[in-house]
Amino acid sequence: MLYLLDKNRSSGTYIMGNCNVRSKALKYNIANVAVCDSNALDTVLLNLNKKSIENECIELKVNVNRFSPVYLGELFYYGFDIQNIVDMKKQVIVYLKKQKNISNNLPPKRYSILIKLPRTGKGGKRIYVYKFRTMQPYSEYLQDYVIKVNGLDEKSTIKNDFRITKIGRFLRKYWLDELPMLINFIKGDLKIIGVRPLGDSMLSVYPEEFREYRAKFKPGLIPPYYIDQPKGFDGLIESEKRYLKLYEKSGFKTDIIYFGKFLKALFLKGVRSC
Repeated sequence: MLYLLDKNRSSGTYIMGNCNVRSKALKYNIANVAVCDSNALDTVLLNLNKKSIENECIELKVNVNRFSPVYLGELFYYGFDIQNIVDMKKQVIVYLKKQKNISNNLPPKRYSILIKLPRTGKGGKRIYVYKFRTMQPYSEYLQDYVIKVNGLDEKSTIKNDFRITKIGRFLRKYWLDELPMLINFIKGDLKIIGVRPLGDSMLSVYPEEFREYRAKFKPGLIPPYYIDQPKGFDGLIESEKRYLKLYEKSGFKTDIIYFGKFLKALFLKGVRSC
């Protein structure tokens, strides 16, 4: 089983089905070819990283075991970038380019239901937000790649985000995945109403001037766009600016008003997350 990007894309970022593998190999000037079973992928990637040099292209053929799915994020975790993918059902051919050297004894990642995500807090401080895991393993290493390839939708979330599991979509729809963020509220990292605490990849697409202004305020559990339901990235920016300007003038009053609007949207309008 291979976890791919949006299957309806036709941009050439990846290829579905059969194709002329040899022509693709020539295109990428393959320096090394490796074959492995999916249950040994971590070991093979570790060895490939050790033996190859930076920017070297590798053709990796993975025989897929249905009990050992191929997670694209694992390729990034072991220091590679994806150039192309050929999905042949029982075998996946991935064209990789080495991006960096990694430790010779880098262990496979282990994941639990509760995760801790790096985010930017007030004053640019690094905080770690707690959530229930809703994505496949190694998803955090794919953030930049998925944003670049799939882009953002009208709600300013990643289009066709294949990383989210079925259970994860249910948890997100009803905000259940965010319940552990109450830990951050108790710790003082977050307040009830406020702009979303963002990771580096998402924050990097914000205008620099607004990033600096945004950093003056403590993030919140309930962002203003839950109330405004803006369309598009520009609408999201305007939603946050509007809230922050009101909060700057009258913080407590603004949060009370926004919290009341959130309850109205939740219980009377049936607003749900993506």
